Amino acid sequence: MHEPQQAMQLVVLWAEKMSNNRAHRLSINAVMLGPTYDYIIVGGGVSGLVVANRLSEDPEVTVLILEAGDLDSCSEIVTVPGLIGHGFPPAYNWNFTTTRQEFLDNRTRDYGQGHVVGGGSILNGIVMTRGTVADYNAWEALGNPGWGWKGLLPYFKKNERFEANFPQAHADTLPIRPDLTLHGTNGPLEVTYPNYLYNQSSNFLQGFSELGMPVQPDPNTGALLGAMIVPASMLAKNQSRHDARRAYLDPVLHHRPNLHLAVQQTVTRLLLRTEENSTIVAPHFGRRVAVAYGVEFTTSAEEPRRTVSCNHEVILAAGAIVSPALLQVSGIGPAPILNELNVSVHVNLPGVGFNLQDHAMVGAFYNYTKPGLFTEHSLVGPVLERAKQEYSANRTGPLTSPLITTVAFTSLHALLANDTNHHPFFNTIANLTSPTFSLQSLPPGSGRHTSLVRGYTAQLAVLRKLLARKDLPALEIMADSIGTLTVSVQRPLSRGSVRALNRDLLAGERGVAGNVALDPRYCAHEYDCALLVQALRFNRRVIATKAMQELMPRPGKPWADPATVEDAEKTYEEEGDNEQDNEALLGAVKERIQTEFHVSGTTAMMPLDMGGVVNPRLVVYGTANVRVVDAGIMPLVVGAHLQAGVYAVAEKAADLIKEDRKVWLGPPSPASIPSPSGTVFNKGNGISGPKEGRNCTFGMSSRPSHGHRHDTMHRKPAA
Repeated sequence: MHEPQQAMQLVVLWAEKMSNNRAHRLSINAVMLGPTYDYIIVGGGVSGLVVANRLSEDPEVTVLILEAGDLDSCSEIVTVPGLIGHGFPPAYNWNFTTTRQEFLDNRTRDYGQGHVVGGGSILNGIVMTRGTVADYNAWEALGNPGWGWKGLLPYFKKNERFEANFPQAHADTLPIRPDLTLHGTNGPLEVTYPNYLYNQSSNFLQGFSELGMPVQPDPNTGALLGAMIVPASMLAKNQSRHDARRAYLDPVLHHRPNLHLAVQQTVTRLLLRTEENSTIVAPHFGRRVAVAYGVEFTTSAEEPRRTVSCNHEVILAAGAIVSPALLQVSGIGPAPILNELNVSVHVNLPGVGFNLQDHAMVGAFYNYTKPGLFTEHSLVGPVLERAKQEYSANRTGPLTSPLITTVAFTSLHALLANDTNHHPFFNTIANLTSPTFSLQSLPPGSGRHTSLVRGYTAQLAVLRKLLARKDLPALEIMADSIGTLTVSVQRPLSRGSVRALNRDLLAGERGVAGNVALDPRYCAHEYDCALLVQALRFNRRVIATKAMQELMPRPGKPWADPATVEDAEKTYEEEGDNEQDNEALLGAVKERIQTEFHVSGTTAMMPLDMGGVVNPRLVVYGTANVRVVDAGIMPLVVGAHLQAGVYAVAEKAADLIKEDRKVWLGPPSPASIPSPSGTVFNKGNGISGPKEGRNCTFGMSSRPSHGHRHDTMHRKPAA
């Protein structure tokens, strides 16, 4: 057994290290963790912190958060909106890498995910778009009553503290006119608009108007079509990032002795036993049910494994990559995969780790060359120093502007309109209204289980209707200040997978990142790449508008329209070979596809016979008390940036857990629960932020610039 004195020393060393950070001093009260909690939450990212906050509102309920990462240090690269996209400390990133993408160029892709208290909300692009009414109604149509737009709108509002403090000039000219009846005003997370917008935003909006497309005054009403300025998860007064930690953890952790946080603790497996099923929670999976009585965790591969027990539930909030991998190494997942891992099968659940969906994106550079145009690349030398001074003194100026403030969502119908030379995939109306089914779209082997094929077929039936609608987006275009228009598939038809490669997720030099096979399988369905090709053709129409031509774009091949390129060489159009142009764009797409960091769907909320992993109460099939509350439960990825949806899912999940607690008949007597094999440590009653945690950015340092953001398609954070 781990000696208490040794554990205490570890806590004190950690506290001393953190207290040396001048920007964010912490008050540490090093107290041992208890051996048992009512709820153990695996992962201290967005969903984990939301659920922990809400459950610990009841002082009689004990909650433990186990987070593999550390607390962030409130560095400018994280908190200052204008520095988003310059990168982030490697310690805050899981540093995943995809498998080789066979349907692209057979290369891997880096895949950042939050490895820090606050998770992706520390690293993302802070864009807040909820999606459409149809996105969530599609969830309900796939067998999830209560998960439609009406069921989730109260939770969007519950999460949000919307501040409409943007300059009046922006409201009048852009326009920005939020419908305050659809926004929350008392939630933990502050959402607002930046004080500064680059002039190029106006050109982009006007360009879409020239094409006959709407400009949305509020993107979060459930209608998301056209061009718009997007709100951000940032503090209105302070004009800095507002993340899940500052919103949900710092304000309460110091004052709730029933809420504990242990950082730098990687959960290695759930502790399960099998019991006779009853009416306790899960009468849906036969006569036997798996019961979680705790978790195993450790600080590193070299340290001993420790355990902590739970009275009620283990709640997975580790994200759509780690949560399914944890289920697999714990004995919940497709039996063939568990057998390969030499893991005892507690629940043969075919859907665990499959149904992976992501927004694949490609950044195309159109190079604004207008003399005197102010862009983010202007922020160097004395100009940057003046911007820092303005930000520190007034919270105004270009450093209040995030990387992405201006976007457009377009329908498939709009992409194809007035383009007779579109990609051959779209030549028949059948491809527009009836996405073709092919087993190639699904991962081979266990990914083609009968239930997964049935579920994918049901998804296609829903997507067929959504893609055919003229009022729903199929594509997002994100515009920055320098001339990058990044296109992103919003309703992908390809499906990928996540699977554990080792029963010990910490084995080897790379640890978890090296023991999880992450395969998005981009363009496994040809529709996804064909859509991106069509999107790049549509970009040319946007760039050709009068408003955008004022910026004097000078794109090179293959982004430029062959009919307009002034080049000594023959263009594709001059050669009369439109097919060659499409092939050039397709080649560029396959070479340059990156992730928008919106991985989801790997523990899908769908019926069991459709490859589902959790039921509509987010309980894992075949278990009595294991839930998943992160983006993995999304049966279909929403056509928007994910963080707003993840916050809402977690808020609803907390209410479901509270409701079930009221009817909980209790676990077996404590005598039947195995004793923990080691003492645990790092009590969160002291591991808390300062009382003024929401103002963690107090000024700008005079550090050298981090340099320009050249290839924004490679650097755009998740949102």
